This record gives sequence, C-alpha cells and structure tokens, in this order.
Amino acid sequence: MRRWILLAAFCCVLRADERTQRLAASLSKEADAFRKIAADVVGQETLFQRAMKPSKGGLHIRVGASVQKAPEPAWQERRILSEYSFAAFAREGGALHELRRVTSVDGRAVQDSKKAQQELAAIVTAPDDKRKKELLEQFEKYGLVGAVTDFGQLLLLFNSQDVMHYEFTYRRTEMQGISRVLVFGYQQIDGPGGLTVIDATHRGESQQNVPIGGEVWVSENSFIPVRITLATERGPVREEASVDYSMSAYGALLPVYTEHHELRGGKVVVENKFSYADFHKFDAASQIKFGPK
Repeated sequence: MRRWILLAAFCCVLRADERTQRLAASLSKEADAFRKIAADVVGQETLFQRAMKPSKGGLHIRVGASVQKAPEPAWQERRILSEYSFAAFAREGGALHELRRVTSVDGRAVQDSKKAQQELAAIVTAPDDKRKKELLEQFEKYGLVGAVTDFGQLLLLFNSQDVMHYEFTYRRTEMQGISRVLVFGYQQIDGPGGLTVIDATHRGESQQNVPIGGEVWVSENSFIPVRITLATERGPVREEASVDYSMSAYGALLPVYTEHHELRGGKVVVENKFSYADFHKFDAASQIKFGPK
C-alpha cells in the first residue's frame, strides 16, 4: 500500500509539471500574438468608477450628537466612454500602454467618435512619444480618483521573454458558464516588478515597481487564457484586478472586461469596471493606413 501511495503522488507531481509547462507555453504564445496585433486595433471602452472622494483639509466643527458620529464617507461615480487602443513607447523600449480618446463623460458628449478614432490613429502611429504621453495625462484630468491604466495588456506579463520570471501552481477546476476551466496560481520570483505604481499625491512624482502574484484561468482543453487576476500590496494599500479575455477575429486575445479594486485598511475605496467592445483594425476605421511590418 505504501508503494502505491508514493507512486500515485509521484504521478500527480508529473501531471502538475506537464500542466504548468503547457500553461507557460500557451501563455507566452498568446502574449506574443497579442503584442503583434494590439497597436493595430481600436475598440470602444466604457469605464464606470465608484470612488471615495479624498477628504478635504481645513477646520471642521461639529456640535451636539454629531460629535459622537463620524462623518459618512462621500462617494462619487463617473462614467467615461472612450475610443481605446494600445501604443508602443520608444523611450521605454517599445513597451505598450493603453491610449484613450474620451468621447463622453457622465452622459455629456466630449467629441465625435469618428473624429476621436482619427486622432487616436494619428497619435498611435506618431514616431515620437510626446503626443502619446499628453493623451495619457489628459485621461487623468476627468476627475478620476486614483486613475488606473494598462490592465488591458496584463497578458503581456507572460510574453516569451518574461514568462520564466513566474512560478505557476495548479490550484483547482472552475466552471465558467458551461465550460470547465483550470485555475493556476502564479507568483513573480525574479525580474523587474510586474506592476508600476506612479504616486502623484505628493509634491513631484514617485515611481515604484511592485512584484505581483495572482491566478490564470485557462480553457481545460486548449489552455488558452480566459482570465488573469493580480493582487499586490504596498503598505496599507492593496490592489486587486481581474481581466477577462476572448479570442478576436484577428487570431489573438483581446480584453473584454476588467475589474479593479483599491483597498485601504481592508476597505474598498476605489472600484473601476472597464468593458470593451467592437475591436477592429485602424485602417477600417480611419483613413490612416499602417505600412508593412
């Protein structure tokens, strides 16, 4: 009996190794395919944010019963529609970032979507990073609290050059609709931080690279990723995110939904929900044509 148990355990280890090897191969393949197509497509993004408003300074005087009761937190909600794409930044070695051209804020039209597509195409294909950076900064000026970007390309963490920086462990099986998916945990074990946090709450701007971990959900049969999650902590601040992917008509995965939470002291202070639709090639949406690659 003891020999049988040891043999069974050894077989389970081998099976786990085969699974994680197949997972790493699939992740790197799909990440590289995403990298090739990302800067050629444009889609429509809807962001719904619910966030606790930053407390205002100054003197607050309370009398009577209100002295015993802490003030209720004030929440704000924003709904922003944008034309959405990805662009490579030359100064960062070709790193991809999300770019948006906002068309509507809280139901108020900001720009015509056709014109927004034209301008976004021009900026994405610009040879320098100046206009791209301006567009990034512009998005943060719409009253968003703790604006978060670049979750749509979370898959790129596992490109063929960087996938070896992560350790994968099989965890469980889940049902996603009528489909079975395998869930693997991952943890960054070396290499540069997977998440870049830019803190502009104080004078100047500080940047911190934070190692991450989370889960990868893949189709049971194909091992194609359908969901990637992450979690990381910086002191009292915890960031949690989940990105759902679907195979596009271009033979590469593209994001369909992202949910992000920022927690402080265990309580959610910011919630972002991004949904994406109608991805198509830039040359089908604008007069700007991409040259051969």
